[in-house]
Amino acid sequence: MSFSADVKNEILSIENEKECCRHAFAYGLMLFSRGFSHYDISLLTENGRIAGVYCEMLREVCKVEPRLVCSEAGKYKAEVTSSADREKVLSVFGYGKSGTSRLNWGNISDECCKNAFLRGAFLTCGTINNPNKGYHLEFVVPYLHLCRDFKRFLSDYDDLAVTPKSITRNSNYVIYFKDSESIEDLLTVMGAVSSSLEVMGVKMYKDMRNNVNRRLNFESANLDKTIDAAARQIDAIMYIKETVGLSYLDGELRELARLRLENPDMSLRELGDSLSEPISRSGVNHRLKKICDIARSLKK
Repeated sequence: MSFSADVKNEILSIENEKECCRHAFAYGLMLFSRGFSHYDISLLTENGRIAGVYCEMLREVCKVEPRLVCSEAGKYKAEVTSSADREKVLSVFGYGKSGTSRLNWGNISDECCKNAFLRGAFLTCGTINNPNKGYHLEFVVPYLHLCRDFKRFLSDYDDLAVTPKSITRNSNYVIYFKDSESIEDLLTVMGAVSSSLEVMGVKMYKDMRNNVNRRLNFESANLDKTIDAAARQIDAIMYIKETVGLSYLDGELRELARLRLENPDMSLRELGDSLSEPISRSGVNHRLKKICDIARSLKK
């Protein structure tokens, strides 16, 4: 089952206890179902639970009896078949003879109803990506003016971190969020708290993994530098040894040169601790630079 289906199943388990919230939930469910007009009130979905809730809301809120059929392909179609019943449904939500492609704000006038309305809208026109693959939540709206109204509705939400964006795709109007914080907030206000926590958990894991990768890359880069520096030091020491001999170096430099040849993998701190008279890391670095300078002088 997809993450989007999991979110919708979590939303379906939420009970809209207040009558006004059930009304707003039913309104969101039907308004965005692609069939909401004087000629067609219907829902086509692969989710049998959503189809069942759609029919339940038609019975309870609108007092009409819908028809529900399932095709051989597993798609459910719920519809209001008679024109008289369609007019009754539209009347319940405040629509007369005029068009139905605008949002009727009177159905979500109470603050408590906004979340219920949003739940209904997401069930019929919303999808969300698996957060492991990327952060993306969208609503696909069939009409331009309805899209603008719904975008305004989402933009007025005080609990959302970012204003939604919109695009046109295949003659549909898409409102979307791509930042994890707003997606977490949307899931929370819709009541899908478990799904919101899952997104947060994935985000935390990704951040931790990225931090570990950055640290490993940093350490790897430093290791490469250390290896390159050790190789240059050994080349310089070998050049001195093969041309004039290590006895050319004074006692302190000669001891360090031999120690470096014998221990090419040692760090500067380890080299300093291994000398007969231990010195600091910076002291070892200073002496090795002297040895490299001597080798360069001999080459000239």
